[in-house]
Amino acid sequence: NDCSSAFQCLVLWLPLLMVLSSVNTDKPEEKIYSCPVIQCSAPAVNGLPGRDDPKEGLRDLQGFPGKLGLPGINGDLGPQGEKGEKGEHGIAVTDDLQRQVTALETKVQVWEAELNRHKKALILKNIKSIGIKIFVSTGKEDTFDNGKSLCTRAGSAVASPRNEAENTALKDLIRPSKQTYMGISDEQTEGKFLYLNGGAVTYTNSNAGEPNNLKNEDCAVIQDSGKCNDVNCSNSRASIICEF
Repeated sequence: NDCSSAFQCLVLWLPLLMVLSSVNTDKPEEKIYSCPVIQCSAPAVNGLPGRDDPKEGLRDLQGFPGKLGLPGINGDLGPQGEKGEKGEHGIAVTDDLQRQVTALETKVQVWEAELNRHKKALILKNIKSIGIKIFVSTGKEDTFDNGKSLCTRAGSAVASPRNEAENTALKDLIRPSKQTYMGISDEQTEGKFLYLNGGAVTYTNSNAGEPNNLKNEDCAVIQDSGKCNDVNCSNSRASIICEF
């Protein structure tokens, strides 16, 4: 039963104290901390770390992260954003550059007009155009070697028709009863006529039995009839027609 008054509790505690005083003092820890009626304990202190439960085993270290998974499916396209502000204008062409461009355009127009004017003037002279080739008569008669030099200085060569149309155009530039040199000879290989660049002759409109290389006739000419004939290069004179 609980003590009904402080006095009664004191009477009950006195015999208990007497018993405690008679206990063996060789074990002070038991005398101080053993209580038969109430439970006592030493002041609280932190205990040693506990051991892992042998049933569960030691806890292992955390492993490395796993590989990334495959990318997910793209989501739906979001709504269109608002229109941005208008960007800045590009670099404007300077007035100086524009003037230079205009000046060049004007020069090109002048050159084209000048070229066309010269073309028309040449048509009125001794010139024939056939395909991409142009035959120009120098209006002079000279030896074959001098004729070659004259055409070379002009950036061209002695005329050599390669087909019937070119042969006809060249014939039309020959004055009546005259003849003009062709750009072929057999000076390099006797008896074998070649173009001056060394190529084999692919077209001739020769008289019957010509060329016959009679009296060392190593050069060839076209007569006003359009027929060709071989002549002596050093002793003959013929008109000089160059081709471009």
